[in-house]
Amino acid sequence: MRYPVERFSVKCGVALFLNGFGQIMFQQSALTGIFFFIGICTNSLFMASGGILGALSGVITARFLAFKSNDILQGVYGFNGALVGIALIFSYAPGPPSYLLILLGGAISSVLMNVMLRWRDHLPPLTAPFILSAWIMLLIAHLSGIEPASYSTVPVYRGDVFAVFRGLGQVMFQDSWIAGIAFSIGLVLHSRHAAAWALIGSAVGLVAARSLGYPETLVQTGIFSFNGVLTGIALGDKFRDNAMMPIVGVVLSVVIIRGFQSTSIPALTAPFVLSTWVIILVNKLGILLHRTSPTRLR
Repeated sequence: MRYPVERFSVKCGVALFLNGFGQIMFQQSALTGIFFFIGICTNSLFMASGGILGALSGVITARFLAFKSNDILQGVYGFNGALVGIALIFSYAPGPPSYLLILLGGAISSVLMNVMLRWRDHLPPLTAPFILSAWIMLLIAHLSGIEPASYSTVPVYRGDVFAVFRGLGQVMFQDSWIAGIAFSIGLVLHSRHAAAWALIGSAVGLVAARSLGYPETLVQTGIFSFNGVLTGIALGDKFRDNAMMPIVGVVLSVVIIRGFQSTSIPALTAPFVLSTWVIILVNKLGILLHRTSPTRLR
């Protein structure tokens, strides 16, 4: 859904805000954004409020700094801020200190995105602006002694089907298979191809983690699947004629997230970004080597 700059209005503002939520899984669709937002609300209204504030901060910063209007209207400057807001409320109790950090983090994510977009033809920014700004805000929150979040424990329904949908939910920090179903519906309404790769990514992440002997409790909660969801969507779109590339990327993201678990650094969506970048760079290197290889004599 595209809106020219001169038609910027309340309707347009709502659309770009929802586009921002849709772009969390790289879908420029206000309708997809609605289902993503509904999915978050089914599990946590507090995290939904953080997502709203972060997205608004990102968009307002982008407009104030006069970033490209088309990018703003497509939701490019909303989704990283939304993720920052959700991540902070997932980790720390809602309140003025947390919300202030969300505003700051959303603004920083927009500035980082604007810088990274200059190299998007070589490497897409993906959720890297969210990761960097969230790491900074989470560190500040920790050093400031902000009270950690405390949420009631949600019963985990065991079974691989629940785990696969829970993997989709975990993309937005929702340990909920219901949220995952809502996210799936949002994807299907805009792109069945993206929806298919989201489910494949989650399932492959689950199988890979279990095959590698990673903790089954984490496998069931979708912790090893959500980066696979994003990797599947991103690489499945880029390599439509080569299914092995996204699958290898998903498995790599599982290994990377396990590595993060041995450190004190929250993985967030870094395994997705790193594995996707690796696959893209390896593909570019392969193409370059193929082009520069000497012609074989017959």
